[in-house]
Amino acid sequence: MTKQLIDALRGLPSVGPKSAQRMAFHLLGESGRKKGITLYQAVAEAIEKVGHCRLCRTFTEQDTCHLCNNEKRNAELLCVVESPADIA
Repeated sequence: MTKQLIDALRGLPSVGPKSAQRMAFHLLGESGRKKGITLYQAVAEAIEKVGHCRLCRTFTEQDTCHLCNNEKRNAELLCVVESPADIA
């Protein structure tokens, strides 16, 4: 089970084998268990509730994001970004 957790953490960007191992052991330790449960709940909720805006494809919990819903937004202008992180 520990190897499975380490492998899952290694799948995250910029997480190498040593970092994944440290995170796994921290989450499984006495002080990390509550944090691990909180992390699990946050990830599960985000996966369930967050999707893509139907207009611009950024992340949102609504059908359209707050930027596309903004009435002051100039719909004739286009802003191109590489990823949703660039918008945040």
